[in-house]
Amino acid sequence: MLSYRTFETTFYLTLKAVIERPLLFWAVIIANLIGAVVGGIYWYGPMLVETPFQFLPFVPDCPLAALLFALALVAIRFNRPWYLFYTFTAFACIKYGLWTVGYWMRDWSAGGPVDPISLMLFVSHIGLGVQGILLIPYATRTGLLGRAAVFLWYAVSVSVDYGWRYHPPLGPHVTQSYAMWMAIGWTAVLGMGLLLLPRRKASPATAPSGLSSERATS
Repeated sequence: MLSYRTFETTFYLTLKAVIERPLLFWAVIIANLIGAVVGGIYWYGPMLVETPFQFLPFVPDCPLAALLFALALVAIRFNRPWYLFYTFTAFACIKYGLWTVGYWMRDWSAGGPVDPISLMLFVSHIGLGVQGILLIPYATRTGLLGRAAVFLWYAVSVSVDYGWRYHPPLGPHVTQSYAMWMAIGWTAVLGMGLLLLPRRKASPATAPSGLSSERATS
């Protein structure tokens, strides 16, 4: 019977396989860096120029998530036990991956064009969400206080996006109300899920506690 621990082990082993294959490792790193740069300039560039300094960390949602994942992958490769950072990154990747997928589904269903750009963004953000899921084994090493801080950060991010109106650019087929409630919903669901994740004992970043031994005895 499948259990949470089975999924956790699968996520860990998948990420481990990426890290242990240099070609795949660098391909993922480069793809995320390209996404961070292109997304930051093309999608958020004009907005960033006009954004007050104190709000800048909250604005480039998906590009920042891609950059954080690239950094997280390098950190795990070098055995850095930065569990709070991995938790923060996982939340970003999953939340913004899901939000963007929902955005394009809404856009297409309302009559928006299904063109190569929108399809590329749809598929790439599925990948962003999957990357976040692969970091879940490391999120379980973060204490409750750290998890609550991550949840709070992303709740504040929603407030900045839709309270101060620094949300991502929206097309004519997606209303601000829809985008806001999607952001609130995913933040709430992921935040509660994060708080309810079982706590694992911290261990070296490339070998989450129990997973390696579990694999060896299976």
